[in-house]
Amino acid sequence: MNQGKIWLVVKPSVGLPAFLGGVTVIALCVHAAVLTKSDWYPAYYSGSAKVKAAMATTPAPVATVAAGGAVVAAAAPAAADTTVAAAKAPPGKK
Repeated sequence: MNQGKIWLVVKPSVGLPAFLGGVTVIALCVHAAVLTKSDWYPAYYSGSAKVKAAMATTPAPVATVAAGGAVVAAAAPAAADTTVAAAKAPPGKK
């Protein structure tokens, strides 16, 4: 314990309750902020019904298992509006 000499200045009967009280106050402030500033937590805490997120489209399978156990992979080209970042070498490297 590299801060052990603090107890030569502050009595443990005063310092420990003050430290634990400070931790408690901070924890209560964080919990109060989450309860008052978020819109999802009060509904979760009260046990409201879950809302399922709907998928816009069904994703196409990437690979399927054909008869006989063979794996068939299917790939399609990227859409024309897909942007791919080009990799650049760091300065000074070629």
